[in-house]
Amino acid sequence: MAADPFSLDAAAQGIGGDDWRRFNQLTSVELSEEAKALAARPGRTAPEAREYLAVHWHPEWAPLELIQTRLNLAFPHAENFLAIPTQHNKVMSLGPWAGVEADVYDRRYGQKVQLLIHLPASRLARASAFLGMMEHTYNYRARQLMDILARLAEPDKAVRKAQADLQCSLSDEGIAMARFYAVRLRALIEQSGILGGPRDEMLKNRLLPDFMAASTPPKQADLLGQAVIFAKAVKKIVKADLRPEKFFSPQEVIEEDRSLGAGVIIPHPPLFWPILLSGLDVDGWEVWNPSSPRHTLFLLEAMQRANESRKKARRLLAFMGDDTHLSAKITPEPGDEKDSARREIGFQPPWTEPDVAAALKDSGQSLTNTLNEYRARMG
Repeated sequence: MAADPFSLDAAAQGIGGDDWRRFNQLTSVELSEEAKALAARPGRTAPEAREYLAVHWHPEWAPLELIQTRLNLAFPHAENFLAIPTQHNKVMSLGPWAGVEADVYDRRYGQKVQLLIHLPASRLARASAFLGMMEHTYNYRARQLMDILARLAEPDKAVRKAQADLQCSLSDEGIAMARFYAVRLRALIEQSGILGGPRDEMLKNRLLPDFMAASTPPKQADLLGQAVIFAKAVKKIVKADLRPEKFFSPQEVIEEDRSLGAGVIIPHPPLFWPILLSGLDVDGWEVWNPSSPRHTLFLLEAMQRANESRKKARRLLAFMGDDTHLSAKITPEPGDEKDSARREIGFQPPWTEPDVAAALKDSGQSLTNTLNEYRARMG
């Protein structure tokens, strides 16, 4: 009788040198000289620009000194600018500024939303409460991959139902492959001690399909495709089981931020419209982002109406976010459905598009004003 190629006992106990090599390659944060050059070299430049806004972008595992070089080359003559990193739930500093993109949960609307938070880096020394909030949120989100692996390894009722729903299109062997590699990857993560260290930035949900692809010979491509489909179904279940009590509310995070004199922006609001109705104490909205590019004029109009009703409150400022992810520059994915590789830190074309420029002018907004006023608010 032939041995089961996807035995779960073998998955955990039969780890070999090739498995470690693949795992270490996929979770390495060390950059080759070629990758360093890609991180430091901008995809486009604006030598004529005297100002730029870069308050929504993700360094991921690219060294910040290389990103600073990238910005210097992209905007060699800029005199008025803000360049602040906004890693997900991890506060980082570049020069005099620190920033983060924070996940929060609005219980009134039953939805996870995000906030961009910026402050002078010098204030981090007295920001222990805020930093603790971000660490708590980061650790919870970082465990999502581990939840996916656990539920593949030990299917619960929801996973068994998903398996039954997919059995008409997936073979038992394809499902077994997904479970096998989930068990193996979980064992590698646990034995590596990666959790809580610099490399845990690499523990993204895509690590499982990447690990399966690296471990599977070409002749099993069809089987791999089935395994990936099943893994994605389980990921969807895990994401749907989001636990609101694990997140802070927008009001809690904003209150702590304001005690530090931090600025707060609502990023890509079309992804969670209800937050605009919350009356949150924020400095502005992103009216354009490559992940939600279609509603700029509407958002400017809505912002103008909101400002007219704010009376003595500070008016909302118009922001645009390039939402660049440096991993897309260092290791671009083929067929990137979000077109992430084309994004560039500090470049938001709509600022100068005629219809948007006219709407900005009508509402008393401009790039120059946003830069100057937001910087002044943060002190």
